[in-house]
Amino acid sequence: MQIVVSERVVECQSDLASIWTFLSDTDRTNRAIGLAKLDLVPHSDKSAARFLVTTELGGFRVEYEERPFEWVYLKHFKILRRMRSGPISWIEMAFFLDTTPQRKTRVSLRLSLLPKMSILSPFLRVRASQSLKRMEKEIIAFDAQLASGITPRARTKTAAHEDALVRARHSLETSIEPALARRIADFVRNADDTQVSQIRPFDLADEWSLARRDVLAACLAAVAAGMLELRWEVVCPSCRNAASQLPTLADLGEHASCQLCDIAFDVDLDQSVEATFAPTRAVREVDAGPYCIGGPARTPHVVAQVILPAKGTSSVIAPAEPGPYRLFVRGGAAQRVEVRAGAPLRIELKDTDFGAETLAIAPSGAIAVTSTHADERHAKLERTTFSRGAATAREVTAMPGFRRQFSSDVLRPGLALKVSRVGLFFSDLTGSTALYSAAGDAAAFKLVQDHFEVLLSIIEKNRGALVKTIGDAVMAAFSDDLDGLAAAIATLHAFEAFRAHDSLRSRTHIKLGVFGGPCFAVTANGVLDYFGQTANIAARLQGEARAGEIVCEASLADHAIASGVLDPALIVERSQARLRGVDHPIAVAKISLRSRSSAPE
Repeated sequence: MQIVVSERVVECQSDLASIWTFLSDTDRTNRAIGLAKLDLVPHSDKSAARFLVTTELGGFRVEYEERPFEWVYLKHFKILRRMRSGPISWIEMAFFLDTTPQRKTRVSLRLSLLPKMSILSPFLRVRASQSLKRMEKEIIAFDAQLASGITPRARTKTAAHEDALVRARHSLETSIEPALARRIADFVRNADDTQVSQIRPFDLADEWSLARRDVLAACLAAVAAGMLELRWEVVCPSCRNAASQLPTLADLGEHASCQLCDIAFDVDLDQSVEATFAPTRAVREVDAGPYCIGGPARTPHVVAQVILPAKGTSSVIAPAEPGPYRLFVRGGAAQRVEVRAGAPLRIELKDTDFGAETLAIAPSGAIAVTSTHADERHAKLERTTFSRGAATAREVTAMPGFRRQFSSDVLRPGLALKVSRVGLFFSDLTGSTALYSAAGDAAAFKLVQDHFEVLLSIIEKNRGALVKTIGDAVMAAFSDDLDGLAAAIATLHAFEAFRAHDSLRSRTHIKLGVFGGPCFAVTANGVLDYFGQTANIAARLQGEARAGEIVCEASLADHAIASGVLDPALIVERSQARLRGVDHPIAVAKISLRSRSSAPE
């Protein structure tokens, strides 16, 4: 049977990186040229394919094996699909990019397919040519927009329900800056479906040149306003795509797996769980697709990807950019790689040779990888320093807006998930117990509540979240230890005015402890809480403080001084603290606004 091949060449005015960004976003381009939505089923056999896809193609209902794309960053990418039904045995789409002598970009398109019957060849040749013509049209339109200084926008999007969107915007304007509320509403109205089906607040903030936490807080407020809904995505540590999508934290488990990468991994709140948003159905019924589940744009940290034949060899091409990378083979085998000048231009190794040492390869060199497996697998070279700017669960759950608006969104009972670092703030109101006898329950209770209001305001202004109150003590969490110490310092200043208010308050004071480190997030008494040695140390440091003092780790105090958060004159003592339950002494700093003799115990 003769292979049908259709080819086109497009000369673009735009630079290579811009054209690559457009073409490699295959979900968006497939929408633009009118391809149909995909229905996916996980798949495992001896082939490289990890999913079976059912869709409409050229007027036929077809099923095919979805194999990983193959590419070299900024040079080429292709996808081969083996058909299980329909009139075609296989189809391959390939894109080749290069720079012309005039420093413009040439794109070569090639669509190849094998009909199951020769009588279909003329018809399929026409359909292949039509498909490439639509793709050429999209490339030309994108290139023209860039040349005109216009930010290209996709032309495929669902319409918003304007009345519901306006109501949600008005509600949102009551809780956040109205200009930001309008900007989010405009984005929900005007962005294409691929953008709004997975709103990543930190990406929006970077695009809009706004503070990341402000946009995240606005998105959380937009959930309460009925504009957006919050989802939790469990992210694969290799492909960095969502292995699953969950409506609440209670649906999380201790472990997860990625069908594409064929690996299992532990779930933590730092890297594994990301908060994303999408419009509510009342505001806009988004076509989330998918229209493609591969393509380089889905894994922008991957600079090269190939299919390894069963017990065969393929070459992974290193990028021109020096730096640290990781070579990964489906199933979990991984090898650290450094791209640097002067290193060998070619390396040969088996997947069983991967080890702890770092291999060096020259820029644009070839790593020939031999698979020892009896099935096809894909191999990829990943940037290790790439950051997607995810709003992780660690960051989100330390937001005051999350604690207020999503208090019921907690981990399931008995589940403890690791957090690599959180800043914990403990306070205790000194002298309050005696007030219940001296001033009566009502007056003492009111004083305690008034002091909680002071603390809560300071904690939230310093980007922290109240975890719980324990009697007249407070525990708060911060994604950055430095914010926790800034809140503690602000508390000491605020208590000067609090204590000066009347004679009753003057009989009290505050003492505080701040400490940061790894711990576990759990649900306790219906709230998201933290436990582990970091929590123990933070509480013990608060116990080491006297009235009107903060005790924190000395290194945190030094960091605060260097950052301009702490006046070094406020450190009244440095020492080695020996804490109950802690094996080794901790270097600490004691901070106070006044001399010890003037501070009540």
